Amino acid sequence: GDVAPKPDSSTGVLQVSLQGTPHRVVGTVQGSTPVLQELNGATFKQPAPLAGPLLIYRAKASEPSTLPTLTGLLGKAGVQLQSYHSSGTVAGEQWSVVGLSAPLSDLGELKSRVTEVFQLHL
Repeated sequence: GDVAPKPDSSTGVLQVSLQGTPHRVVGTVQGSTPVLQELNGATFKQPAPLAGPLLIYRAKASEPSTLPTLTGLLGKAGVQLQSYHSSGTVAGEQWSVVGLSAPLSDLGELKSRVTEVFQLHL
């Protein structure tokens, strides 16, 4: 992707394509860890570390059952939730970045409750 440094040179804008869908990602590096500050205009109050297995999903902000569904899936798979960061709401939806102890092998149950979901291992 293309990186365009901002005037203070501490952050950059990166255009990436995930599963064929373009996403605008803004981040920086804290210490030696890259962190996500914004995804498609949705800002994270606490930057989300981009390390290890990550699950990233977008869901309606008014849908309260997404996180309990996710924790149930993690329990069944024996995977631990290591971090959770959610963005502000944009157009009634918010992004969540979940740090996991291992990737999930099946996202089927979660896909029915979210607008978009993907996993990364960084």
